[in-house]
Amino acid sequence: MDPVSIAAVGWGISVAGWLVSPIISELLKKSFSNLGSRSLRKLRKLEKKVLQLKLMLEAVEASPRRGRLEQWMKELKSSFYEVEDILDTIDYHKLERRIIYQTDDNSAVSIDDKSIFSVFRCNTNQDARITKDFNLPVESRKKLKATLDKIEELINEGHQLLSASSDNINNTPNSFVRLPTMRPQTTSAPPPVVFGRDGDLEMIRSMLRDTPDDEPSSSKTKCYSVIGIHGIPGSGKTTLAQYVCANEREDSYFNLVMWIRVSQNFSVDTVFTEMIEIASGCKTDQLSNLDMLQMKLEAELTGKKFLLVLDDVWYDKDVSEQQLDLLLSPLKAGNRGSKVLVTTRFADAGRALGAQNLVPIREMDEEQYVSMFMHYALDAAAISDQALLREHECIGRKIAEKLGGSPLAARTVAGQLRRRLDIDFWRRSLNRDLLNHTMGALWWSYQQLEEHVRQCFTYCSMFPRRYELNRDELVHLWIAQGFVETTNGTEDMEDVGHDYFHVLLSRSFISIGNNTTSSGNFTIHDLLHDLAGRVAGSDCFRIEKGMVCQIPRDVRHLFIESYDREVFTDQILKLETLRTLFMSYSYRSNGMAAEDLEDLLKALKKLRVAHVNFRHKEKVLLPARIGEMKHLRCIFVSGYWIRVILPPAFGKLYHLQKFDALNCCFGYSTDKEMSNLVNLRYIHTMNKLEFPNIGRLTLLRTLDSFTVRKEAGYEIQQLEHLNNLRGHLIIYGLEAVQSEEEARQAKLADKVHISDLELEWCFSHQSSNLLVENKEEGRTCDQSGDPPDKILEALCPPFLVTSLCIRNYSGSTYPSWLSGEQRTLENLQHLHFSYCNGSDAPPKLELCVYLRTLSVLNCSWNSLPDNMENLTSLEELNIMSCKNILSLPRLPMSLERLSLDGWNGSDAPPRVGEFLVNLHRLQISSCSWNSLPKNMEQLTSLEELAIDSCENILSLPRLPRSIKKFQLVGCNSSLSESCRTGGHPNWEKIAHIPEDFKFIG
Repeated sequence: MDPVSIAAVGWGISVAGWLVSPIISELLKKSFSNLGSRSLRKLRKLEKKVLQLKLMLEAVEASPRRGRLEQWMKELKSSFYEVEDILDTIDYHKLERRIIYQTDDNSAVSIDDKSIFSVFRCNTNQDARITKDFNLPVESRKKLKATLDKIEELINEGHQLLSASSDNINNTPNSFVRLPTMRPQTTSAPPPVVFGRDGDLEMIRSMLRDTPDDEPSSSKTKCYSVIGIHGIPGSGKTTLAQYVCANEREDSYFNLVMWIRVSQNFSVDTVFTEMIEIASGCKTDQLSNLDMLQMKLEAELTGKKFLLVLDDVWYDKDVSEQQLDLLLSPLKAGNRGSKVLVTTRFADAGRALGAQNLVPIREMDEEQYVSMFMHYALDAAAISDQALLREHECIGRKIAEKLGGSPLAARTVAGQLRRRLDIDFWRRSLNRDLLNHTMGALWWSYQQLEEHVRQCFTYCSMFPRRYELNRDELVHLWIAQGFVETTNGTEDMEDVGHDYFHVLLSRSFISIGNNTTSSGNFTIHDLLHDLAGRVAGSDCFRIEKGMVCQIPRDVRHLFIESYDREVFTDQILKLETLRTLFMSYSYRSNGMAAEDLEDLLKALKKLRVAHVNFRHKEKVLLPARIGEMKHLRCIFVSGYWIRVILPPAFGKLYHLQKFDALNCCFGYSTDKEMSNLVNLRYIHTMNKLEFPNIGRLTLLRTLDSFTVRKEAGYEIQQLEHLNNLRGHLIIYGLEAVQSEEEARQAKLADKVHISDLELEWCFSHQSSNLLVENKEEGRTCDQSGDPPDKILEALCPPFLVTSLCIRNYSGSTYPSWLSGEQRTLENLQHLHFSYCNGSDAPPKLELCVYLRTLSVLNCSWNSLPDNMENLTSLEELNIMSCKNILSLPRLPMSLERLSLDGWNGSDAPPRVGEFLVNLHRLQISSCSWNSLPKNMEQLTSLEELAIDSCENILSLPRLPRSIKKFQLVGCNSSLSESCRTGGHPNWEKIAHIPEDFKFIG
């Protein structure tokens, strides 16, 4: 069987599993419940027919009516999609009614939105209250009844088709046994281990050294030669190349090692840009001219013996020999002995690149292959019974023998067995025919996934091969499509989505990306991408750059790599059932015009995800028509210097979960309706987000800043129920908080997911009850009401906060939660005080035992906290412009970096403690001292010393020999000159430092 041809594998199984899953069952229940109790009898009758269909579908793999059955299944699936859209519209109107008539509380108004592949629930008291006064619109009732009637007709038709195929049914009992689905586990994948490739490694490394490297390159000979590794998908080509690459990096035989993923629809300028960035070690400027890119790459390669790995090179009608020749053209600038290592599915690709050595990926030695399989299946397995363990090993060996020697199949199948160690499961697995071939094995592992996880994986086929997937963004897309299902009201949707992702990662359906410049990104191996694409069928489609194709009219999820207005107008606007439109962002590619958005919103009413890329410097006024997008969950707006204006109708997107315009400025026609977006979870913008009554958005998880005002809708109490907030939060305008009780109502301590908190008052040079104009913010600082001491005491942060900043605080004392009396901030790692001028006494930091950074800027303190030496985790201390601090207390031995800036209260420097045995860096700037600290030679670990703008210092003290880097800038000219003059005492004190690491300005 062709490894990629899997259309006939498990089709009936897949359809049967989907049809009887709880997803469809619950969808039918919700549908009939909307039509009244009289429909329940019809529901039970239909459920029996569905169960019968399941048993028949599992036996029709070889049916001669396969083509008609597939068309029947498409129609059935389409009808279920239509039912979901109708139910989603009904939920939208329920939600709209609640929002319009809401008068009492700030609680979230969330109607569970689930897709055709998720369970609907309507059992909350809130739903009951809404439903009580809600009458199902006549039009929706008619549509729902008609669609359910159509589903019933299709199910009856399915019975007839399958009954007619009964003579061709394969009754073999062991063809497949569907296993009960399990809740996704959160186990970790075993670390990558290379088995059975040592011989291949040594052979290829020998080829890499078979050219003399002491001869210069001439015009007649290339400075490099090409080695090709070729084989079928999943055979271990990339793993072997990575093994070679890792060993060469350790050996340092090559001056430069570059790894480039090429893939099917590669762009020469993109490959050149990546090579330049790797060779130079920094991000390159955007160059649109190919000649300029080639010249810059040649300059980077000149004088270097390099190893270039081109991974996954394609060779077919879309990739010509001319393109491949162009790809290698700049390499002539390198030194003789350079090498190009190519991995490819096609031997012809290696030949087209001029490979002198073509290495077919070898099958692994049987014992090595079995060892690899057993590693992934039984490593660290808790089986104490030795007889049982031997039986596992015996069965595991026989299963491994059925996998065709595919490393990828071994890892995926073994990973599944590892999670089901009961011996009966292993025995049943041994008898499955689907384990005979690589794709059969992958298909089998796919069948072991829960239905929701399957849908999440299948959705990924919308993206191009090796497309880098960001975990969080992908989970948000899954949630928007309703693929993520919580089992109870306490589960967090994102946590469940991350569990799904982890299941896919641990079972190798998703892999960690190879691009070391991007952290947290993942890819799908080509073989598994093929599997996902076959399962998805016409539901998912992508248009990659340069492709000319017809988009299926029934597509649900569409990816566009490069915007083409003709395709957009002629094809995309006709996709009435489209749910995802994902336009990839590229700095080089043109985006859509703002006026095209009106047509998009008019035509694609079923969209749940809209990821649109606009032309550079475009001003986008979202049309009022956007308020008609009742199903929309996610909006992503991308482009360069884009300004987006939101209309009042934007507040009608009651199902909206995410609005991402991170690289765009945005504004409102009016901001009053924004608080109606009660399902909003994420909002990312370039500028500050401010609109009234944000407290109604209790599902909100991101809020970079909140400004308190003395206006209705902007009170600090708006934060009370926003307990899903996480990450970073800045609270401005605390001078507008009038009482301790108001501050306490914000309930900051309940926001346990916030890790980084900043508390800021309006800047004031006085602490009395005066009105002071804040020039930076344009706010008036009315400091009347309860004193700041009481306000700050009531703003106790969450106990897991790791970073805290207090700015412009004028209170005379510091809160008890900071001193450790309440044992609140034991997890605090970074603490910053700025312009805190209400007290001469510093706060106590009794229990901040994990504090790593302490910064004090322009505060009125006369000393640092007394217990500084007890902060045994402190690594960095910054003291800036604190004129009353004249000395340093005993500091902890853990300190590694010390910065003293703006010490102008005395001519004498403080004594730097001799106990700072781990201090690596000392920076002194803008100080009035007439000398540096006398005991600096005791800082025996000091490696960097920077002195900036200290004009009164005329000489250097004795310095430790450990200093490796010295910087003197903006200081007295005589000091600078003496440090440059050989034989001068100042010069002698830094003479041991290499000239490349001395900067004297």
